[in-house]
Amino acid sequence: MKVLFCTPYLETPDVVSSGIGTWARNIMAYNRKTGNGIDIVPVSFDRRTHIEEYTVGGFKRYYSGMKEVGRCVVNAIRKIKTEEPDVIHICTSGYLGFIKDIILTRAAHRKGIKSIVHLHFGRVPSIIEEKGFEYRLLKKLLGMADTVVVIDRKSFQVLSDMNCQNIAYIPNPVSDVFLEEAEKQKEQTVRNYKSAVFVGHVVPTKGVAELVKGCCQVPDLSLRIIGKCTEEMKEKLISLAAEREDGKWLNVMGEIPYTQVITELLQADSFLFPSYTEAFPNVILEAMACGCTIASSNVGAIPEILDYKGETAGICFNPQSADEVAKATNALYKDDAYRTQLSEKAKEKVYSTYTTEKIWPQLLNIWR
Repeated sequence: MKVLFCTPYLETPDVVSSGIGTWARNIMAYNRKTGNGIDIVPVSFDRRTHIEEYTVGGFKRYYSGMKEVGRCVVNAIRKIKTEEPDVIHICTSGYLGFIKDIILTRAAHRKGIKSIVHLHFGRVPSIIEEKGFEYRLLKKLLGMADTVVVIDRKSFQVLSDMNCQNIAYIPNPVSDVFLEEAEKQKEQTVRNYKSAVFVGHVVPTKGVAELVKGCCQVPDLSLRIIGKCTEEMKEKLISLAAEREDGKWLNVMGEIPYTQVITELLQADSFLFPSYTEAFPNVILEAMACGCTIASSNVGAIPEILDYKGETAGICFNPQSADEVAKATNALYKDDAYRTQLSEKAKEKVYSTYTTEKIWPQLLNIWR
């Protein structure tokens, strides 16, 4: 079987890194390892222009996006003709990207090729509720694609309630490379008490200001913030942290190598993630796999991720509130046995549900 894989997947300095790209590289690597007769033909939909947060929704973002994606669409249509795949698997983050998905689905159907559209976001319930332009594009796509894959149960339920028959639920797995590196490092790593870490793009919508303000209310807690960060944002967070111990408890580390991120997760005893909006954040799974106790905002699929056999595997709180961050973080440290229990359940959940070995048969079944 040949699968035309339309997704970001490159890992080079000139492309903008993305969660979808990490997912795709992991799937491709696992396919090579299993050697099961599936021929994955990748078509790069990587972005090479990084648009900062202030342009989100603006003309510059849309123009540059359509220009880059347009070239990728042309290349994908060419490969539909030359490669003659059995299936085309289209990864999407929605918005105007749905136009690209519709074009590719239509081109595939003209050649009698089955189409899978993979929604790598968790906004489906809100899109349907708002009934705007994005909803109309999504509805058209639902009627065209042979299968639509969602990554969270809320989206699956909402689409099922609309009597959509072509919906499949497949959560994202943790990268095998990540798990292997974590296993390699864990024997040499010591976990530090009351040491919290945040990993992600250091921008307002990740809740980083509320994170620092909230942690100011947690005595003796140290916090390390890891991820791309402007000097302006760094100075703001350091200023906010000065309310306790002159801010000495905060370390805004910026971007660090991947292996060092794993070291930080293994050394921290809690992972704090107050993001305003998420789909299915891989970083939560990675922190769980490293044994961190999780306190996170209750957005996207996070409550689903932190539920293990009906019991909590982490603490969820409402976003956009420093007091909520403080309350959840203090709750983690009231009882050492409780924190250890949460950590163990989180790790069990990852290895029982979110490894590539567990997810792969579900993906294989859809392709076949």
